[in-house]
Amino acid sequence: MCGFFLSEKVFAETVTKREVLEKYERVIVQSNQMNLYGYDLSEVTFKLKRLTEVLIANRFDQADKLLDEIKGDLKAIEARGPERLKRERRLAWVEIFADFIQQFALFVVIALVLLRLDVVRANILRKASSGSQWKLISVFTGASILGGLIGLIRYGQSSWAFVDLQILFVGISGLVGGIWVGGMTALFNALFRLTVVPGFNVYLVIPLVTGVAAGLFRFHRLRDSASAVEMFWGGLGIGVLHSLFMYLPIFSYLPLPSFALAVSSLSVTEGIMVFLFFVAAWQIFKEQRRKETEKELFRTRLQFLQAQINPHFLFNALNTISAICGEEHAERARKLIVELSTLFRRMTKQESDLVPLKDELEYVDAYLNIEQARFGERLAIEKNIGLSAHSLEMPIPILVIQPIVENAVKHGISKKSEGGKLTLNAKEEDSMVIIEVKDTGVGMPEDFKAKAMNLRREDETTDQDHAGVGLANIRERLSRFYGNRSHITVSSALNKGTTVTLSFPKAS
Repeated sequence: MCGFFLSEKVFAETVTKREVLEKYERVIVQSNQMNLYGYDLSEVTFKLKRLTEVLIANRFDQADKLLDEIKGDLKAIEARGPERLKRERRLAWVEIFADFIQQFALFVVIALVLLRLDVVRANILRKASSGSQWKLISVFTGASILGGLIGLIRYGQSSWAFVDLQILFVGISGLVGGIWVGGMTALFNALFRLTVVPGFNVYLVIPLVTGVAAGLFRFHRLRDSASAVEMFWGGLGIGVLHSLFMYLPIFSYLPLPSFALAVSSLSVTEGIMVFLFFVAAWQIFKEQRRKETEKELFRTRLQFLQAQINPHFLFNALNTISAICGEEHAERARKLIVELSTLFRRMTKQESDLVPLKDELEYVDAYLNIEQARFGERLAIEKNIGLSAHSLEMPIPILVIQPIVENAVKHGISKKSEGGKLTLNAKEEDSMVIIEVKDTGVGMPEDFKAKAMNLRREDETTDQDHAGVGLANIRERLSRFYGNRSHITVSSALNKGTTVTLSFPKAS
């Protein structure tokens, strides 16, 4: 009976041993192969050592279970991919990022050079002549081909190229110059690509489609002016066209999420770069307008000096001081001489286009002190300055208050035999500073008020006696610095007086 059970046990263990050893052999072969291909087997190394110990101890049932665990672990490791491939993918993404940074840097350099050219600026501002189109075509053709010549465009590849400088500048040429410029720039670039990659292929079609499409977008959406959002959408359209041409040929080889990610990444990236091109353009234009305004302000100061501080004014001021000296009021005469000196020094000094508000008010005080000494009781002055210390320090365009005070005295109060009163109010309302100059002079008719507000620069020299440097000049300079947040209003009634009100935002 014992012999029967012993033979059954040996037979059972022999079968289990063979099966376990066969399974063990398959696991070892699989693990060796995976190790050669770069898979990380550190998770199963301990179990393989343990398996060897169990087999040596002839515990085949336990070995069989352990083998099943190891097979499951190997299957999971195989699904994750080999470590070598992971490293290669990481290196590929590093290469892609470095390539993008390189191309972006080159894009910035070329874009800044283009934006310094008069023909490009004029077309962006819609001020170019019709004969400038060929110049624009030459400029953008050179810029786009330059991107290809220095090796930043991978011809014949639909790889991980995030941006294509040729396509970008061809598209921008259409957005800047329209259909004709975009189409011709695209044609020259297509011919250039044909010399690099002979034969008709998709890389020949991409610039043609992009240039014409960008020109059509400008024609239909950007006839008058363009906003930043519209430029982004135009750039996004360029990116979509480019990415579809690049990735549709390999669509069947890519999972749908990968295809969608590639198309959206390229589209958004090129859209942002086109957007940045035009943002840079507007910033450059803004700086140019600021410099032009500075020149205009200096010219205005000279005009003001010639028209307002003329020999007649100086003669009156000196006569006033002389009369005061004759009355032996030496201290008062000394103060008036200081005021006159301040007035002339301020007008002849080449200052910044902005001055603190308190300086402008001090300049007004100097002028009024001289005029009050001259007119005596005929000129009453009231000042109500309700501004904080912060607002008094805020910069404002030079000569926006004094000319209004000058006009109130010269063209309003002095015309009445009995004189009148000038009131200067300054206050803060919410986020605005309000300056009000009110006089009780002769007033002005409606047609003259409209003329003063819309006086052209070429009219100033012929109508100085009536308008000084002109309310229109002040309004224009305020608008340049504050945009549509600044306002100037005039209310007047004949023989009752005039009120001029300035409002502009407080400094943040």
